[in-house]
Amino acid sequence: MKSAFTKPVLYVMICSISVAWKCNKNDNEPELTTGNWSVSTDFKGDPRSDAAVFVIGDNAYVLTGTNDRGPFKDMYMFDANNGNWTKKTPLTGNARTAAVAFSINGKGYVGTGYNGDVDLQDFWEYDPGTETWTQKDPLPGDARHDAVGFAISGKGYVCGGYSTRAYNDCWEFDPTAPAGSQWKEKAGFPHKTNAAAAFVLNNKGYIVTGTNNAEIQRELYQFDPSVSSGGQWTTKRPLYNYSNDSYDDHYTSIIRQNAVAFVLGNRAFLATGQNGGYVTSTWGYDAETDTWKEYTGFEAKPREGAAAFTVKDRAFVLTGKTGTLYLDNMFEFSPYIEKVDGD
Repeated sequence: MKSAFTKPVLYVMICSISVAWKCNKNDNEPELTTGNWSVSTDFKGDPRSDAAVFVIGDNAYVLTGTNDRGPFKDMYMFDANNGNWTKKTPLTGNARTAAVAFSINGKGYVGTGYNGDVDLQDFWEYDPGTETWTQKDPLPGDARHDAVGFAISGKGYVCGGYSTRAYNDCWEFDPTAPAGSQWKEKAGFPHKTNAAAAFVLNNKGYIVTGTNNAEIQRELYQFDPSVSSGGQWTTKRPLYNYSNDSYDDHYTSIIRQNAVAFVLGNRAFLATGQNGGYVTSTWGYDAETDTWKEYTGFEAKPREGAAAFTVKDRAFVLTGKTGTLYLDNMFEFSPYIEKVDGD
């Protein structure tokens, strides 16, 4: 009698627990991690870190940077249609590292950086049709390295960086303006930072993390150039566990310096970098919800000072350094597929 009675009760209890767990499951539980890193074509130039990169059409141009032999001025083009690298006309200006770069209306722009002795503020335009460089107006602010650069609606922006101190200023570059009037100072962002990462989503620029006063920054700033004559900066959700919800429980692994950022579709991604040690986690940012999601971590040798670009809806991360070793390999990131081991 006891046995016959106990089993149904136990069964009901187990079923009740199962149903209750399903009903009470937290909707904010982490999603399954997705994303795959695969080996791509090695960079054709010398191994290096802190290279600059801009994209024109189906081609990415990687130039400058440094290794233990000093800074570079060479440039290589990656053709996404065939996966080949081609050496192009080197930068006419000084060799440099930690420069900024962006493209506007089919031309590439490179400037600032460090030449091994002094910081720089000169700016150069590359025309892929003629494979020539033309000097533009220099950055009016202080010479600097480790700034960020991005382009929105035909204008370029150079913000932050470091010389004898870190900066929080921001300058707008108009390549169509007459010589002597190509730069305008815009509103500065709240806190100084250098070695940050930048990206553009929905015609707004973003600066994420970086460093100042020997501390890694925990902020994400959004810049809207369409608001007022100076543009408007907005501080987004902090990059640490500040809420009672679960979505930001692991946000502290977002913060880093010398990282790369790139955009695929409607999301921006942050990878590589350094924060006490090398950071391998990969995070994706959704501007609509102002939230981050973790993806498969960088699967190759950890690094900082890498370069990244997106071309033909494909994202690549390349070069950089780990310790005293400079790197020349490249990897493609596919965020929306499952991880494939050994590729």
